[in-house]
Amino acid sequence: MAVRLGQAGLALGAAVRWGSESACASVLERRPAMILLDVPTTEADGLARLVRAASLIAPVAVLRPEGRDAVAAFTAGAFDVLDRQRPAAELAWRIHADLRRRPPMPEPRGSAGSTASQRLLFDLIARAQAPVCCHHLRLLLGTTCLPMTLRALKARIQRLLPDFADHGLALIVDQQWGLATYRTRSAAPGTGAPGPPKSRPPLELPAAPVPPASIVQLPTAT
Repeated sequence: MAVRLGQAGLALGAAVRWGSESACASVLERRPAMILLDVPTTEADGLARLVRAASLIAPVAVLRPEGRDAVAAFTAGAFDVLDRQRPAAELAWRIHADLRRRPPMPEPRGSAGSTASQRLLFDLIARAQAPVCCHHLRLLLGTTCLPMTLRALKARIQRLLPDFADHGLALIVDQQWGLATYRTRSAAPGTGAPGPPKSRPPLELPAAPVPPASIVQLPTAT
């Protein structure tokens, strides 16, 4: 699909394997304006979870498998849903239009972590405009078939606490029924204490793993 779109005149970033260190490094380096999510064979529930996880990075356009309902992807927050069978030129112009109307992304709030995946974890939580669900992070930092364990995710976030403090941020963890969301607030001057807490959002129950997916990063439209 990336070859077809490139031949139709759409400038694409690298196609990367979901959850790999190289994918995390590429996302941090390129800061894609949009994610083109190619999930040929997954069910609606698995597609929705992939969309929610990838949306932590950038707006997501989904390449819809033939005969698959687009409702699940849109409900999960997809910016657009494209039919894989449409002519490449039509898809390319549709994506160009999406890039022009995409919402602005929050600016990075510094960098921390010894690996690309750890730096991405810091970046996602630090610049998130809403609480981030642990299950979305587990799926994004693991693989589509084997998400990162909750224990491993909590250990990684624990190691980032000094980095949040160094950047003037206080990490706020909301736990409910054994699940967690993460957000940051600017620490009170001289105290490192967070401001008033926000209301807790509803949390999602874990679901079964989903099949492999490909991500193509789309540069900013010119």
